[in-house]
Amino acid sequence: MAKKDNKKLGILAEELAAVYFQKKGYVILERNFRAPCGEIDLILQDGPELVFVEVKARASARYGLPQEAVTLHKQRQIVKTAAWYMNSKGWSGCPVRFDVVAIQLQGGRHEIEHIPWAFEAEM
Repeated sequence: MAKKDNKKLGILAEELAAVYFQKKGYVILERNFRAPCGEIDLILQDGPELVFVEVKARASARYGLPQEAVTLHKQRQIVKTAAWYMNSKGWSGCPVRFDVVAIQLQGGRHEIEHIPWAFEAEM
């Protein structure tokens, strides 16, 4: 798949994830939040809890499941970015959760798997 196609796939997947969370009653605080230490696809509020979401998508099973791409390195980067966000926005001390949304896109159809508490971190 060409880099341009990967970018389109990522944009579509993030839009599908945002709609999924809105339907579930989450409040979207940020989309594609960028900080000096990294990026977080979605930052949500679920009651008193901040939810940091990594969205991964695949158009085929050739490279494995989407959630397998959330490596330990990527998790650490998300945690650093989440801490930066919380400190800069005044959310220090609130409960947090790290979720992954894995999306399989094939033949014009999609399947969403939401993995709450996909990994943990000391905040």
